[in-house]
Order: sequence, then C-alpha cells, then structure tokens
Amino acid sequence: MSAYVHNRPYRPWAPPASARASDKRGSCSCGKHAGACPRCRGGKDAPAARWAGQPWPGAAHGAPPHDFSRLPLFGAREALNGQGDDEGAESVDGPSPVGSGSNAQPAPPRPRPTGTKVDTTTSYTQAALQAGYLSGMGIVARMQVLPDSTTWDGNEVVESLQQVSSTCPDTLTRPGPCNGHSHFPIGAKLRARGVRPELPAMSSRFYDIHTSQSEDVSFLHDATRNPKGIDSCESVCRQDYSYDGVVIGSHSIRRQFRKGKINNHDVTIIDVTKTDLAPAAAGGNPQQGKPGGGSGSGSPPSGSGGKP
Repeated sequence: MSAYVHNRPYRPWAPPASARASDKRGSCSCGKHAGACPRCRGGKDAPAARWAGQPWPGAAHGAPPHDFSRLPLFGAREALNGQGDDEGAESVDGPSPVGSGSNAQPAPPRPRPTGTKVDTTTSYTQAALQAGYLSGMGIVARMQVLPDSTTWDGNEVVESLQQVSSTCPDTLTRPGPCNGHSHFPIGAKLRARGVRPELPAMSSRFYDIHTSQSEDVSFLHDATRNPKGIDSCESVCRQDYSYDGVVIGSHSIRRQFRKGKINNHDVTIIDVTKTDLAPAAAGGNPQQGKPGGGSGSGSPPSGSGGKP
C-alpha cells in the first residue's frame, strides 16, 4: 500500500476539530490541560500510582482510587486504655454471627430464649489498683441464656442501656457508665486485656464487661472531672438484652466510686455489682429481682428513665 495519497503524506485518522476541546488543549490525555497534568502522567500528585501495570483507569476522568487500608477487619470495638468506661466498649469477642440477633434476615420462626441471668461475676478492682491503675475497675459478668436445656451458641443478644439514677458529676467518666449498644455472641470466649485473663467459652453463656478505669488519672481526685470535690458517688444503669429484637432479660448495674490510697497514691476505687431484674410490666416500672452470683450483690433501685 502506498504511503502517499493525493500527493500528501499519509496521516493516521484523527477526530474532527469540532470534537476536540474548544481551547485546543488536546496534548493532555484528559483533554483539559496543556501538556500532561500530574493526574494523567501519574506523578506524585496523581490519585493512583499504577493498576496492573497501567495508569489507574479512572484517573483521566477524575475518579479517585479506592483505599481499603482504613476498613476495619470486623466491627468489634476496643476501648483505648480506658479514659473512662468500658461499658459496651469491648464486650464483643468477634464478628457478629451471620443471620442472628436484631439484624437477622426474615426466616421461619425459631425458638427464642426466655431470659438471661447473672451466672457469676468476677471483680478486677484490686488487681487493677495493685497493678498501678489510678482508677479501677469493676467486674466481668458471665451471663446465662435461658432455658439452659437449649443450646443457644452461635446466636447473639444485643444490649440497650439507660440511666436510672446518679449522684456522680456528668464529667466523672467518659463517655459515661450507661452508654453502649454491644452485640454479644453466645458461646464465645473473652479475650484477655490488661489485668483480665482470657476467659473460656461456655455453652449458652456470654461475657459482659462493666468497668471504669484509667492508668493516668484518679477520677475523684481530678478537679476537672470532680469539680465539687466529692469523696464518693454512685451510678445505677438499667440494661436490657434483646434477641431478634425482643427483650428477653433485664438487669441493674450499680457502680460505686470512692476515694482511696494504694501504695501512697491517690486512687478512685470502683466497685460494681450486677443484679437480675424481673421483666418490666407493660406501662409500668421494672420490678427488682434477685441479686446475681459471684461478687454481685446489693439492692439497686427500680425505675427507668433518663438522667435525673
């Protein structure tokens, strides 16, 4: 084939001028700039470096690349060296089981638990203070899902919390002892953290953490957190556990804060008790139930509602 047509050198086909940018900045692949802009030449300002050996496909059109580096591996939350409360902050041992709990997809009717109760509680207050914490600590409650004749492992319960009463300053702990909306996998172990050892998985049971702690500050000795300088105070929360969106168990969590000294250091001693409550009657207040096992004891006030 001849390289010349009509006595003119052959040139590859190009789109008509009307199809080009009106400012004739066609030298950049995006068609918008004179010369190659950083986005198109893959320079340091380009949103993507290379994709399979080629420029990022959407770079010429201004599409940023996807960044998966910040996505969490799973939804479990871990409190950072507690500058306040672990209530609902680290109770999930792993990803929520698929197809269970309040987010379950429509499925044929299945059995539902009839209740939850405190199986045992273990206090880590003295262990934390002896380890150097300036505020500590509380309990881990092992909760039993009823009836025990059914194995509930692989499902989950979801908590909701509300303040019943408090004599503590709102600024004492952060975010506050009655905040949390955790999902608890039934039949899962509890990972170790700080002074708490790993706790083994047990059938039809789950672990719930009720602690407030800090290695850096004694809550009641801090003028910002305790502006009135009180020596002690108490906070009571109501906790409801739901299964498939239906409340199956209710409990009272009492935190008692008091000033103390450990190894000549000012500390805030935090004792926590958890008790079972009878289910609330429709339109009425919850009734007081029996105290839970372990170190949980006491008679928390009944009632519900927001902060006083």
